[in-house]
Amino acid sequence: MSYLVVAVVLVGALCAGNLLLTLAVIRRLREHSAQLATDRPTRPPLVTPGTALPGFASAASDGTTVSRDFFTGPTLVGMFSTTCAACHERLPEFTTRARSLGPGRALAVVVDDQADAGAFAAALTPVATVVAEPPDGPLGKAFQVSFFPAFYLVDGRAVITAAALTPDELPLVALT
Repeated sequence: MSYLVVAVVLVGALCAGNLLLTLAVIRRLREHSAQLATDRPTRPPLVTPGTALPGFASAASDGTTVSRDFFTGPTLVGMFSTTCAACHERLPEFTTRARSLGPGRALAVVVDDQADAGAFAAALTPVATVVAEPPDGPLGKAFQVSFFPAFYLVDGRAVITAAALTPDELPLVALT
């Protein structure tokens, strides 16, 4: 009988300890949720529409120079990284959107080691002018890239008219 009493007391103590640990975890999760809700980034992740691009120059894979003069009309711009999983997911959306615009209306910037940019360049070259550059390249600086992928519409004066996280979020009206 004494073994039964000891077993019941031991199980009760284990249950009480488990309850205390569970309450502590719940309290900690609530603290983290509150902190995440207040720790929103103060700087928007994309360049604000209406921002004029600064001067830059970069060489495209076909040998042409891409600068502010490249933007002669509404242009779709996609910023990709070869190490970004979301970039691989958005690549078909971008190529479909760029193909619908016609030649010369899309610019794709692949940021990474230029040797690794081959797969992206192969998919993008038929529909866009492709620039492969290192992370601190001129186009990355001009568009103030802080994450990937990022998509923009740029008008003929090299002013950003729209910015989005996916190509499908960009307005169609601005491209016609």
